[in-house]
Amino acid sequence: MQKWTTTARTLALCAIALSTLGGHCQAAQTARTDGAVTKSDVLSIQDGKFYLHGKRYVEFSFNKFDVFWQLWELLKDGKGDTQEYRDMAAKQDQSLRELHEMGLHGIRFFGAPWALVDFRPIFNDPAKRASIFYKAMDTALDLCDKNQIKVVYDMGTADFTDAQLTPTGWKQGEEQLKELMANPGSRSRQEAYRYVDEVVNHYKNRKTIMMWEVSNETTDSADIMPENNIYNGQRMPSLLDVAHFLNDVATRIKSDDPLRIVNNGGDHLRGCQWNQYTKHGWIRDTVDEQNKALDLLYAHNAIDVIDIHYGLNYQGVAEPVKGPDGKEASMNVARYVEAAKRIGKPLMLGEVAIQLVARDDTAASKKTYQETPDAVGSYWDPNAAKWVKAVCDEIVDAGPQLVFWWTYSSDRPQDQTEPSFFIKKGRTDAVLAVMMDANKRLKAKYGVKTSPD
Repeated sequence: MQKWTTTARTLALCAIALSTLGGHCQAAQTARTDGAVTKSDVLSIQDGKFYLHGKRYVEFSFNKFDVFWQLWELLKDGKGDTQEYRDMAAKQDQSLRELHEMGLHGIRFFGAPWALVDFRPIFNDPAKRASIFYKAMDTALDLCDKNQIKVVYDMGTADFTDAQLTPTGWKQGEEQLKELMANPGSRSRQEAYRYVDEVVNHYKNRKTIMMWEVSNETTDSADIMPENNIYNGQRMPSLLDVAHFLNDVATRIKSDDPLRIVNNGGDHLRGCQWNQYTKHGWIRDTVDEQNKALDLLYAHNAIDVIDIHYGLNYQGVAEPVKGPDGKEASMNVARYVEAAKRIGKPLMLGEVAIQLVARDDTAASKKTYQETPDAVGSYWDPNAAKWVKAVCDEIVDAGPQLVFWWTYSSDRPQDQTEPSFFIKKGRTDAVLAVMMDANKRLKAKYGVKTSPD
């Protein structure tokens, strides 16, 4: 969700907590099934490599985050039996068909509405849960099936706080991110568990879902203000709290669905992540200290796949740290791959992007284009392909097996104006050619053939 640009925007994704959910067993019994789901039908890990349908699985694909969101919004607004809803479903179908025609077989998407603001009253009502949430999700998954696309399903469990959206902004409630992530007995955590039980049991017999994801970019909230861990009035968790939360929710998902593997949901680490946690200060980490933070998060828990979200700015430094020589270095893809191998879990890049800056009259924009005249504000900019190729080359050289670029064919108007992460066949063909070449090269690196089916 364009989260390279601002941590504040990420942290604004707070949510109203769910109250008690009923009908969990009944929903699981009435959900559509695809027959017996076996380990071969979902993504698995063998000797550190991904496998699907008994074959090694390597892919450079895309986020298609809005395939469910757009349908949800229309159903929520009472537009399910309208031409507008049918047209939106057709748009999603076309985008998924385009991905299939490019030889892609998987996407990453968000399985919970934006910030859950309107989610609680609908999900708590069995009739509305079926007619709005499950109808939208069923349509999204059916379209994926039609186009032979499997999904990494992000569950959004970190959004279950008591925040209220008011006319003047977010108002924090009694239970905040600290309580959700640090206290397994908290009301918000228990509500998140009931949501997980409901949804996972409802959909675990759908072969469409290749992997579950705990939540999006939970590490962004860790020790965000190390002096007191309070940001914009919200109590924030520590890095250890986030580690426990990821482990606990992954364990809960697996108790409901033992077949599927689970990833954390990103993000990359801030360049001072370890020192914020241990010394409560904005002190730049060394590479070794970054590795300590990664070990704390992922080495000894139920997370199966380490998901990093990665972006490259125009200086070529994704997240500055101190190298072995004491000079500025980057936590680049190669370092993350190396860390994942040491931990013993495969790495995926759940979101990848280049820096995009709208060309306007703001001071930040003028500074960027003065320093880097060939900077870009969108993927349809003629200069974009070379910046994309630089990231693709880095990814292929480092060799993570699963990559999802941000983002393919969002139908939201705000995603089609600069700075725009919109990628679409017929609009950004030069960039798509670079990415599909990277897909071929990445597959070839692991001896996987590229085919349209």
